[in-house]
Amino acid sequence: MKNLLLTIVIVLAFLTSKATDNERFNKAMGETLVQLGQAKDLTSYQEVANKFERIASSETTEWLPNYYASLTYSLIAMQQKSGSEIDKYLDKADSFIEKLAQQKVSNQDEIEVLKAQIAMMRISVDGQARYMKFGSAFEAAIAKAKSINPENPRAYALKAQMIFYTPEQFGGGAKNACPEIQKALEKFANFKAISPIYPNWGQEQIKEMAKACN
Repeated sequence: MKNLLLTIVIVLAFLTSKATDNERFNKAMGETLVQLGQAKDLTSYQEVANKFERIASSETTEWLPNYYASLTYSLIAMQQKSGSEIDKYLDKADSFIEKLAQQKVSNQDEIEVLKAQIAMMRISVDGQARYMKFGSAFEAAIAKAKSINPENPRAYALKAQMIFYTPEQFGGGAKNACPEIQKALEKFANFKAISPIYPNWGQEQIKEMAKACN
């Protein structure tokens, strides 16, 4: 009987400790995501990226910190003007994609979407020279994301964005992007993130693009 009671006490202590750890993790992630939403310049974005890196270092079994570190560096890249600076931050974003490849990720479609975003940014440096390499990487990532989870709105949103900013003579432009924009809007309307700290971005951008379809 004493052994049984001791076992129960140990199990309860473990569960309580685990719950506390989860609360700390969710709190740290939530606070850093708020900062990400408020970031305006390189300094504030870099601070957010550093925080996600620190969380990732202490929570080695969690994939979300590495995911958001990669996402943040891709957002920093978007703010850069020179190709070398864009590539520098995308290299950093890719380094976290490599870390994610070593982890157990519950939402692999989100990783593929992130890969597509990075590929699209690579193309933006020099579309003519880079499209063959990174265009195929983009299409492969989007296709894989949709095959894993056909309801992921970000896969459709990024595809729409790629078409939207491709010159019309190459099959792009607002008119050609509108069908994919509509699909993205429909997916966003039905999408609900698993938790407040899971990926839930892209809707505002696609709504802005949709104005060109009216």
